[in-house]
This record gives sequence, C-alpha cells and structure tokens, in this order.
Amino acid sequence: MVHPKCIPQFKMSVTLLVVVLGLLLMFTLALILSLGLLKDISAKTRATAEDYLPELVRTQQDALKVEKIGTYLDAAYRVQNASEERHYRLLSQVLVHSFMLDQDAYLMSEANNIMFDIREMLNVRQLQRDLQQKVHQQLSEADYTDLSFFVGFFSAISVQAIQLQSLQNTLDRLKTRLTPDDYDSLLYNIRFISDLNIQLDWLVDDTHQRIENLSSYLSSDAALKARLITRDIGDDALKISNYFLILIGLLIFFSAIILFSFQRLILRPVQDLVNGLRAIEGQGEQPIKLQPLCFKELDTIRQSIEDYSRLAHSLQKANLELERLSQMDGLTGLANRRCLDQALDTEVGRSLRYHHPIAVLMIDIDHFKRLNDTYGHQLGDECLKEMARIFQQYTQRPGELAARFGGEEFTLIFPETTVEEALQIAETLHVECRKIALLPDKSVSLSVSIGIACFRIGVTDSADRLLKHADQALYEAKSAGRNCTRIYG
Repeated sequence: MVHPKCIPQFKMSVTLLVVVLGLLLMFTLALILSLGLLKDISAKTRATAEDYLPELVRTQQDALKVEKIGTYLDAAYRVQNASEERHYRLLSQVLVHSFMLDQDAYLMSEANNIMFDIREMLNVRQLQRDLQQKVHQQLSEADYTDLSFFVGFFSAISVQAIQLQSLQNTLDRLKTRLTPDDYDSLLYNIRFISDLNIQLDWLVDDTHQRIENLSSYLSSDAALKARLITRDIGDDALKISNYFLILIGLLIFFSAIILFSFQRLILRPVQDLVNGLRAIEGQGEQPIKLQPLCFKELDTIRQSIEDYSRLAHSLQKANLELERLSQMDGLTGLANRRCLDQALDTEVGRSLRYHHPIAVLMIDIDHFKRLNDTYGHQLGDECLKEMARIFQQYTQRPGELAARFGGEEFTLIFPETTVEEALQIAETLHVECRKIALLPDKSVSLSVSIGIACFRIGVTDSADRLLKHADQALYEAKSAGRNCTRIYG
C-alpha cells in the first residue's frame, strides 16, 4: 500500500475527553432552559390532582370490582356444590351493592342485571342437581342387578359434563338393560340436564358480555377523566416537548457524527489491524504493509503488527529452509532417510487403498569401500554425487523419489510400476552407471547391485517390509557376484 505523505495524529484519550465534555455541556444547557417550565408544570399538576385524581381512583376501583365479579362468576360456574356457589354469590352481591355509593345510574343498572344473571345461573345449576339426583335415584331403585356401574357413574360425574353427545355410548348400553319406559324417563332427565347446560353456557356468555361492556364503560370513563387531568398541563408539556425534541435532534445529530467518526477513525482501523494480523499467517513473499492511522495509540499497534509481520516472514523463510534441509541429504542433494520413510508410507497407504502397484529399488555401489581406500574420500564423494544425478533423472514423475539410504546405498520409489517395468529401469541404471568416468583416463569404472521388491498383499504390504525385502534382494545380487539385479520372491 502507498503511504500518505502526512497524516495528522491525535491522542485517543484527549479526543474522547473533548467529546464527553461537549455532550455534558449540551445537556447542562438543556436542563437549565427546561427547569422553569418543569416547576410550573409541577405546581399545576398538584392542583389538578386534588380535583380529578380521587374520581380516577374510584373509577379504577370500580373496574377492579367488575373484574372480581367476572372471576366470581366463573368460579360459581365451575364449583361442584351449592355451598360454594352461595359463597361466590354473596361475594358478588357485596361488590354489586358497593356500586350504589357511586351515584351512577348506568353502573347500578348493569350491576343489578349481572347479579340477576348470577342468581339465575345458580337456580339453573340447582335444578340440574335435582335432575341428576332423580337419575341416580331411578337407577338405584330399578329392579336390575347389573346397574351398579351406571349408578356410580352418574353419581360421580359433574352436571357440567352431562352432554348427550359425550354420553351416547353410555346411554346405548343402558338402553339394553332398561325397559323402554324406564329408559325414556331416564333419557328425558338427562336431555333436560344437557339442555340446561346449553342454556347456562348462553347465560354465562351473556353475563360476560355485560361485564365486558361495563368494563369498557369504566375504562372510557377513566380515560375521559385522565384526559381532563392532562388537559390543563398540555400547553406547558408541549413547550417542554419542543425543547426536548430540539435536544433529541441535537443528540441524534451529534451521535451520528460521533458514530460515523468512531466507525471511520476507530472501528475500521481496528478491523484493518485485525485483518492485517490475520493476514500474517498467509502472507506471501513480502511482509504486509498497513496504512498509517490518525490516532497515535492505533498507529503504534500498526507499527508493531508490521514489525511482527517482518519477523514472521523471516521465521517463515528460515523454517522453510530448515524443512528443506531436514529432508535432504547434504552431500548428494537427494532425499534423506526421514523423507524416504514419509514418502514410502504415503505410497504404500495409497497402494493399500487402491491396489495399485509400487516398486522399490535398493541400490549399492560395488566395491565402494575399496574405491575410497584407493583414491580417497574426495573421489568417493564425487562418485556418490554422480550416482545421485543419474537417480534423480529417473525419478521425475509425481510420487517417484530418489533417496540416499545410507553410505553408498540408495533407494528409489516407483509408484504405478510393475515388476517388468522395474526390471527395465534397473537395466537402464546399470548401463548409465557404467558410463560414469571419474578420472581423466577412465581407469575407474563403476557398477551397482540392485535389489527389487514390489507391493504384494500379505507379503510386502507395509513400508518396513518393502525396504526389508528390497534389502534382501540386494544382498542376493551382491552374493551373486555384484553388477546384477535380483527380485525378492
């Protein structure tokens, strides 16, 4: 990136302090301007509260009473005995009578209607219990021996649950056990109870509608009184709301500027710094460069990231060089034993998965010790380098590898290579090695012994076995007089 020539820099702490002081000054001015209006509104509010608040409180209390009446209505509808029904009826009656003190004709009329509906509901419920008792008595006094289940059933079931549809199976079973007259009488009482349940549901719905209408009336009355309370302070509230609107507008304006500045001057640079720090891991041949920043604190971090990037780049280059050297033989430039083991494990694993052939050639220079003793180690080293050059030429395809196994021994890996192809490669290597001329008079000739091991399931299906069998084949070649090739197995 191209660095700008000059970027003014500020301290972040000083900048933030100036912004905070500016905001405090703006709020202080707004409070001073609004204080007089607030005092006036407070005085008018106290005067208004003395006139309207008691009525508003009574209206809210009446609304709560109406809600309680609705609760008592639901409770009286659900209970199973007459004493609890009377208890809820008395509670409702007390609340209804309390409305008489409010001098509100509509409220008193509707409350009396609700109380009438509650009494009517309880009368209907009592009639249902009487009919249920008749059903129980009729079944108990019937001259049949197998009606005990039905006697218990109609004694235990609540009158609310007596519905013709839900009891149809039970009635069909009773029909087979009773005479037509007894069954008709029983069915009449049960149908009567069921019809009364429908009537009760309608009555309860109607009463709930009355309660809802009364609640709406009280809510409307409360809302009207609340509007009267707020009317007298509306003008002053409008004035102060205008002040606050201006204040909010200024706050939004300055907040937008602050947020924009924060995003441009802090968030975005911080994100750039984070991205730059993350980019260090994948940096290429050159260390990363970042734009200078306006805040000194952030720019110090930027400089530290660039320094770290340069250090990481140097370490990366050093590690790559160390990795290369750790897998290379220093004399011949071929792969060393560590690299050989890794590559052979990989190729054997691939052969096991896909059943592809692989051949390993173990090569030893014949009479190398005598060559060293006669002509010196310098010539021996030249011999090893020439051999490595030849082996490198014949291992150029992907997966192929030439490695120095140790001393004057070399190992060649040929993936996707059959025994016949490995023999052809070995013969070619014999010819190429004999062409090496180490002395000007060509008085020193070289030859190699080669052992071949190929991948076979159950025999040479691991890297260790391949190397071991190739070494055994090499031993057989040397035992056979050297300058020849032997195949394991």
